[in-house]
Amino acid sequence: MRKALVVAAGLATLVMPMSPANATAAGSGVIDHSCGPKINLEIAGGEKQIGYAEVGSGFVNLWMSKDRPYKGRKIYYSTARLKRGEKITLDWSDTGGRTWHGCYAKPDRWGRAQTWAVDQWGGRSFRGCVYSGRWKCTGWKSFT
Repeated sequence: MRKALVVAAGLATLVMPMSPANATAAGSGVIDHSCGPKINLEIAGGEKQIGYAEVGSGFVNLWMSKDRPYKGRKIYYSTARLKRGEKITLDWSDTGGRTWHGCYAKPDRWGRAQTWAVDQWGGRSFRGCVYSGRWKCTGWKSFT
């Protein structure tokens, strides 16, 4: 495994190797670990479960707001009840899943985990992933 520092046009980016453990969720299309505007999911005003995945003892729920609480747009987020060492992501893509951003969350001391919410913009797609020894994801979902 190697680490590389790439400097181009005055911008520096640290490129970290992917471990085999997160190769399924991250894959070759991962752009970064971004939660976008970091929207608080409490503004959802009601939600609809649109995806579920489980692996080992871990699971993830993918949620979509019923209303359009953020700048007139729906929001999406992931939640779970996890054990130590498990984590979830809300992956979001503007390319139909070819490349994506991963918004990660680990459990609090009670085992609850929730990601920040990300807004629907254009044809953006979303999926929830869970890691419990290996990665498992919902299918990509896109609603306009």
